[in-house]
Amino acid sequence: MSDPKPPAGPDEEAFFGGQAAPEGGEPVPPGDTAGPPPPPRRRESPLLSRSPTFAVLALLVSGWLLWEFFPDVSYFFASREPIDLGGPGAYALERARENRLVQVRGDLADAVAVKVARTGQDRTVGRLSGTNLLVDRPGRGGPPVFEGRLLPAAARLDYAEVAAALRQRGAPLPEAWLVLRDGERPREKWLPVLGAALLAVLVAINLRALVKALTS
Repeated sequence: MSDPKPPAGPDEEAFFGGQAAPEGGEPVPPGDTAGPPPPPRRRESPLLSRSPTFAVLALLVSGWLLWEFFPDVSYFFASREPIDLGGPGAYALERARENRLVQVRGDLADAVAVKVARTGQDRTVGRLSGTNLLVDRPGRGGPPVFEGRLLPAAARLDYAEVAAALRQRGAPLPEAWLVLRDGERPREKWLPVLGAALLAVLVAINLRALVKALTS
């Protein structure tokens, strides 16, 4: 009498069933050829799934605002050592650099009182005697020493009405006049810097979204 055969193992059953048993797992039933389910698709960030038109519009707006913030950000990081423009009889306005901290001495002529509409602050704007330099200082008086920001030429539009009023009073004010905003110093106004940083992030996000939309 022959000895009974030992029961077939899972590998042998899988072999005769037409499917090889995966290593370390259960044999695949006959006729079942489906593999493991595909991995789930990675969800795209909503920041990168925007339309190219929206990305271009956001880039234009953010870029324009960054350009508007640039003078204030540049002055924030400017040197805190003032440029000395001299005093009466020895003015050195050729040293003047826009958007820099400057210091000058002298008397204000043809001064007019103004009020800042946004804050209600009282200020005085006058021409420095013997120069084409307008000084915008807080309050209604003070010592004849002025130290502050020499505004960019584009800021002269904000003082066009004051310049016209000074000319009506007979002030010899040429076309190429400058404005010194007394008391405004670097490292004081953080809001433009924070705003520019946020805008730079928006520019980077929308630029990446635009590139992704154009290359996909």
